[in-house]
Amino acid sequence: MSDSSYGFNAYLPRPKAERSGIALCLSGGGYRAGLFHLGALRRLNELGVLSKVDTITSVSGGSIFTAQIAGHLAQNPSAWGQPGGSVAGFEEAIAAPMRELATRDIRTRAVLTRFKPWNWFRQNAQIDTLAAELADGPAGARLAGLPDRPRLVICSTDVCFRQQWTFDSGTGKVGGQASGYAPLGDWTIARAAASSSCVPVVFSPMRVSEQLDQGDYKGPDRAELVPKIDLSDGGVYDNLGVEPVWRDHELVLVSDAAPSFKPDPHVGPLWGQIRYAVTLLEQATDVRKRWLIASFLRGDLEGAFWGIGSRPANYPYDPGVPLYPEELIRDAISQVRIDLDPFSEGERAVLENHGYLMADIAVHAHAPQRVAVGKAPQVPFQDWMDARRAAEALRESHLTKLFARGWRW
Repeated sequence: MSDSSYGFNAYLPRPKAERSGIALCLSGGGYRAGLFHLGALRRLNELGVLSKVDTITSVSGGSIFTAQIAGHLAQNPSAWGQPGGSVAGFEEAIAAPMRELATRDIRTRAVLTRFKPWNWFRQNAQIDTLAAELADGPAGARLAGLPDRPRLVICSTDVCFRQQWTFDSGTGKVGGQASGYAPLGDWTIARAAASSSCVPVVFSPMRVSEQLDQGDYKGPDRAELVPKIDLSDGGVYDNLGVEPVWRDHELVLVSDAAPSFKPDPHVGPLWGQIRYAVTLLEQATDVRKRWLIASFLRGDLEGAFWGIGSRPANYPYDPGVPLYPEELIRDAISQVRIDLDPFSEGERAVLENHGYLMADIAVHAHAPQRVAVGKAPQVPFQDWMDARRAAEALRESHLTKLFARGWRW
């Protein structure tokens, strides 16, 4: 339904009596987002919260992690189980594949694919290669074959109509409000996740040619525009992934591993060229984040937010276990590169630990009534909680390298 159908109500959540279900939103941010979200969902699973989630939305790096969840559900439709219980197979079928994926460079080969002569005029050559990397496992399954619960909404950006484009396992449709919708058809989990991760400049946009119906856009050039829709990274439109769920879900949980650059991130001479684009992205995300948190505080929405750069001291809850120092969070963890190249053991461990702890703090502080299991927190990698060891592991983690770490010709 279009915004015009709601009038001013399109800018308000539905009345509380009309909202239902718990939504979990996973932001973009490359492998660092996937690993941060992995830690967060591990803790949610321990607390019996994850199995209560009805809808998962994801963007970019969050979608790469969601592909691991979706692949598991494609093979094990009953894994989500009963609300309040544990998601079956979480460690071996979701966590382990995500950690293994983060040891691989799936970016460089995809980027260089475009330079092969036979790919010069194939717009989707790069994204096809990225999708093939992600499909190396259960993520090669079709979205249309997923179980009804949880509903998965993978978000991209339609740069033709400049709106959000979604792959929605709940409705069984792909598309956007202006362009219209089509059945999921043969769209695979991996290809949808690749579309969501189609970072501008790094990857050419994905060209789609769906037969779309019921779009709001009725201009005389509709027939010309719809067959030429290009999809880019979901974070271009909404890096938090809240747009599909904030109006109609009773509880919204947001895990945010988005860019959080320092004034001078020391990433090299390229910074002078990209800082304008980074500013545009940051201001849009910051406005959306302030609106979301203000809505929580006013009681307009119910939910919790935790971010990779969040300060634990800002939450009215003490988990009773050691946390990473705020200086380490500010100067190292929140500065880890947003990339799809190999992450070291220390990088993977620290990011997962941090996501685990921040989710525990945020949920206990702002949604304690949703906790079903009173289990004390126990970080997955205790050896990496040492601040000095973690700092050393992240010493060069903010640097993006041209051919990625560990690249071999």
